[in-house]
Amino acid sequence: MKVGTDGVLLGAWAAVQPQDRRMLDIGTGTGLIALMLAQRAPEAHVTGVDIDDVGQARENAAASPWSGRVAFAQCPVQEFETPEPFDLIVSNPPFFVDSLTCPDGGRTAARHAVHLPFGDLRDAVLRLLAPGGRFAVILPTAEAERFLAVCAGRLALVRRTDVRTTPRRPAKRALMEFVRADRPAAPPADCSADRPAAPPADCSAAVPEVSELVVGTGEHECYTPEYRALTRDFYLKF
Repeated sequence: MKVGTDGVLLGAWAAVQPQDRRMLDIGTGTGLIALMLAQRAPEAHVTGVDIDDVGQARENAAASPWSGRVAFAQCPVQEFETPEPFDLIVSNPPFFVDSLTCPDGGRTAARHAVHLPFGDLRDAVLRLLAPGGRFAVILPTAEAERFLAVCAGRLALVRRTDVRTTPRRPAKRALMEFVRADRPAAPPADCSADRPAAPPADCSAAVPEVSELVVGTGEHECYTPEYRALTRDFYLKF
């Protein structure tokens, strides 16, 4: 699968924090998202993993300014091992669950959850994510609801952006950010110095931040200012 809007959206939307040093792109494909993360986090080392050949991803990284901080492994993420967990994990995964598969085996592997069922993706994230880390994913809206059900009690949704292609169309994609469900959520700020601190809340009970993004204005090839602002740095620098 070549570069598409989904990958660009996730690479630009995923929250990158100054303390992040290790990042993982599951299902890296051409290495697009891994390279976007390396661009956005000058101190981070980024790893991309894919069940298919990663030769093109390596070529793209070698031709980029960030080649020294990006590495790729051809390996099912279910078998991927690492000496240290990751601060940020992202994935633009194969997502179709019940739809008909394509006769092209490569496209089927890239688009259908055949080799990476949602339960396996959840388990890989839980195994590879640092205790304070985040996981960001993009999925079609129907599959997003399936994934939320699979993650219930294990990964807690903290941020979601529903994406419309134009103002008049329903949301087609959901960008979602998760943390471990057993990770304590930050308690609300309390300005009373003499009041005892409240115990940390459970992330699984926290209310996620929800927003919406419209990609196009409805006119031919005319993007909205919000989409241009989100992706501006990538297009100018890469």
